[in-house]
Amino acid sequence: MSWRFRQSFTIIPGLRLNLSKSGLSASIGGAPFTMNIGSNGVMGTASIPGTGLSMRHHFGSTPQTSPQVDGPAPYLVPPDSFPSPAVFTSTLPIEEIHSASTELLTSETLTAVKRLIQTAFQERDEIGRELDIAISEKVEMVSRFEKWENGFLFKRLFKKAFAKRKIDSEASTEKVAELEEQLRLTTIATQIEIDREQAELYYRMKDEFAALCECAAIWDVKSHQRTDKFHERTTANVKVERRNVTFSFANCDLIQWDQKVPHLQNSKGGDLFLYPGFILYRAAREAFSLIEYHDVRDDPGYVAFQETDKVPADSKIIGQTWRYANKNGSRDLRFNDNHEIPIAQYGIVTFRSNNGLWEEFHFSNPQKMWKFSEALRAFKLSFAAIS
Repeated sequence: MSWRFRQSFTIIPGLRLNLSKSGLSASIGGAPFTMNIGSNGVMGTASIPGTGLSMRHHFGSTPQTSPQVDGPAPYLVPPDSFPSPAVFTSTLPIEEIHSASTELLTSETLTAVKRLIQTAFQERDEIGRELDIAISEKVEMVSRFEKWENGFLFKRLFKKAFAKRKIDSEASTEKVAELEEQLRLTTIATQIEIDREQAELYYRMKDEFAALCECAAIWDVKSHQRTDKFHERTTANVKVERRNVTFSFANCDLIQWDQKVPHLQNSKGGDLFLYPGFILYRAAREAFSLIEYHDVRDDPGYVAFQETDKVPADSKIIGQTWRYANKNGSRDLRFNDNHEIPIAQYGIVTFRSNNGLWEEFHFSNPQKMWKFSEALRAFKLSFAAIS
């Protein structure tokens, strides 16, 4: 087919993802040339249609990364560590909780898949903008033509002008149709297949995620800061800056799949989408990463939190403390407005990887957090570990 209005664009091949006990594999394209990406590297297959003849070529092994992550142990706040409001401007350093650039986060095994998705998105974005303009032009041109077509006088008095309006109307209609077809050809036809063993555990994880979404409160942790206990009149070791977020099921427009997946909202940017074969980290429209589950360490735990806001209904209060406390934990009598505040027990999960992923979330219901974390871990263990 020859293209009349927009000749330069890339026809995007199909993407087939298969998750099995041996891990994730991806096939890009179809006959006569298919590229297969897996734990053993990239394999190209060329075939001659109708002959049964084909040739395979191995393009080299894909470097593997270890799931071990350098860094501190899981962030478990001891019982005497209660984040507290400051009454003093601390000069102690603030530790920002955020992930590295999306250029660094993608797992080595998924770089080719990311490149395909990126190409498709850029093509669709560009064609989509042109299509919006073409639709506006079509509405105007068709309207101009129909006004004279449905009338009596002008199309007879100004025959050349009427013929021009008809040509413009037909051309604008053809342009919209052509751009719509090009938009279809730049859509990745994504097919995701999951072996029974992995499918059962993945959907169980989704069920536990659905329960996790029902927590009365979910917070994204933005930073940690050690306290100045003497000046801040607190027994807390750490202050935490956090922001409420929402977990839900959603589709990411980068992947055309008919099922919604767990979506972890991130107040700092970089939402997480848990697809069957990888975690998609989306920081902006064109800034994203694909991360192997085995590259990510998720560390669950409990946190005792000195709550200055309202304690969520599904949280457990495990103690009380004073808003301003002496070194021994007793009430500081120098503050007239000093009052008791509750200590709530929350759940905490930290996601980290060697490539720079670092996200931390708190949950008002620790039990739901633990069930989700256990289901996620069982799903990850259902396919072979990367060596």
